[in-house]
Amino acid sequence: MSIRLLLSCTLLALFLPGCAKTVPPQSEPLELVLLHTNDTHSYVAGRDKYGNACMTSTDCVGGMGRIAAVVRDERRKADNVLVLDAGDQFQGTLFFTVNGWPMLSDLDGRVGYDAVTLGNHEFDRGCDTLAAYVGTLNYPVLAANLAPEPGCPLLGLPIKPYAIRTVRGVRVGIVGLANPDVSTLAAACPHTRFTDSAEALGKAVVELERQGVRHIVAVTHLGLPADRELARTVDGVDVIVGGHTHSYLGPNSPEGPYPIVERSPSGQPVLVVTAKFATEYLGELRVDFDEQGVPTHWGGAAKRLEPGIVPAPDVDARVNDYAKPLEVFRAQTLGRNDLDFPDGMEACRTGECLGGLVVTDAMLDYGKPYGATLALTNGGSLRAPLKRGPVTQGDLLSVLPFGNMLVIREYGGGQLLAALEHGLSGKKGEGPRILHFAGLRYRFDAARPAGQRVLSAEIVDECGKPHPLDKTERYAVVLPSYLAKGGDGYTMLTDGRTLPAPDPMDTDIVGAYIKAHSPLSMPMTGRITKVSR
Repeated sequence: MSIRLLLSCTLLALFLPGCAKTVPPQSEPLELVLLHTNDTHSYVAGRDKYGNACMTSTDCVGGMGRIAAVVRDERRKADNVLVLDAGDQFQGTLFFTVNGWPMLSDLDGRVGYDAVTLGNHEFDRGCDTLAAYVGTLNYPVLAANLAPEPGCPLLGLPIKPYAIRTVRGVRVGIVGLANPDVSTLAAACPHTRFTDSAEALGKAVVELERQGVRHIVAVTHLGLPADRELARTVDGVDVIVGGHTHSYLGPNSPEGPYPIVERSPSGQPVLVVTAKFATEYLGELRVDFDEQGVPTHWGGAAKRLEPGIVPAPDVDARVNDYAKPLEVFRAQTLGRNDLDFPDGMEACRTGECLGGLVVTDAMLDYGKPYGATLALTNGGSLRAPLKRGPVTQGDLLSVLPFGNMLVIREYGGGQLLAALEHGLSGKKGEGPRILHFAGLRYRFDAARPAGQRVLSAEIVDECGKPHPLDKTERYAVVLPSYLAKGGDGYTMLTDGRTLPAPDPMDTDIVGAYIKAHSPLSMPMTGRITKVSR
């Protein structure tokens, strides 16, 4: 074969998708340690035993100080450690509501991330705010599928499709995939655009392979099912570090072991990992690669950051500094809650929860003088449990951190049934879209196909008497403005007749309700019933 022909064949192979391992082999295998977080949601001081955000790390699980301590310890022991975050650092606690993104920029810089991607909540305060945040970070922000158009503040920022890190003389590629649903889940500007995630990942892999990179890690905020599908459809990726679905992988997890091992189209192993949420866990994946860059051995776990782990002193001190402005909100006692009922972010995404009951009761109580007979909100709007004992303004802002206005709209019964089905369309009928109601109860069967899961829906009048929801009737409903604008995919709720009302903030209405009904009595339950087979 002539030299020219040999060169042409070599170049052709490098440009073909699925030829990830055709580059010349390196002389030595690589051992890589990946430490990873996801969906930290500004639980910077950790969580207490009830799932509430802690104000200090003492006696709590997780927190940025403990993440930093473990990361630094691992880096002292070895020079083959990469630290990644899979998005959704914004929102979730009073820390973020009061201090905003500058707090995260400060604390993340002390942890020492090698790269991160963007979750949907990073877009909650708009692209201008996100652009300001990204501009301060001292590590790469990666999103291969993000394609902002002219007019978007993110255009021209140093958001790259991938980064390359050298570990023990070997170059490792890291590809980011942001959440493309931000146009419905958050407040992305109209010029925010995304390309297909699988195509973007495949393109980045090809570009990395052209540069001789054989070890490729994707860090994504797409959710575990999407990550597993990517692993099975895109060649050349060795590890996927994910977020978004708050999934725990490991012993006794219904979602799978740590790591989940998928096979790429070429049959090579792809390791998929994630580490729950709220800084409670730090993922630690150890991978051995052969000379061709193929994973051969692996192990690790999503490790719970127990109270016995001593937080990094400098990070803990900064967390304490950021806690000081919160005191003014924590000093405002609204009332008392002594109720024992499932609650918090996880409970509110799987079925009935105390926060969903109290919040929608408060909304309906407000809306009745304006003609409302129903109130609804989505599980994803409820970010923390209603604290046991004295409930402060700070506690309420942790439950409802988004600052939604409440509006009253008139909908047909058919629209409400469509909204119910949309809320139940996730795996097992669960997830952040699930609807919580006052004045309505419903039964569903998650084993049925999505869109056909509602078995019955009934209006419950003031006397507690149920009446079937009538598709031909019109109902006045109190709901967050976010849902009325079609947020979280609720497009059927954008077409509702506006009824005149003051449009107050949700926290003002729920705070006034807690004051008027303290100590809280147990609300009527049985609003969400999941039929088991």
